[in-house]
Amino acid sequence: MERQPAPNFTTPFLVSLAPLVFIALFVIWALAGLLSVMGVSYLADKGITRIGRLKT
Repeated sequence: MERQPAPNFTTPFLVSLAPLVFIALFVIWALAGLLSVMGVSYLADKGITRIGRLKT
């Protein structure tokens, strides 16, 4: 019985890896944006509350 060489799955691997890398980078970008928006809104809330306390 003769051994056959293993199939070359390099191209299918790279083709399936490209969308996964794109999705991972998109998720990182979305989370970074979400965290920055949450930080800005938190600071705006604290600033508006402080201004409100100073006027009363």
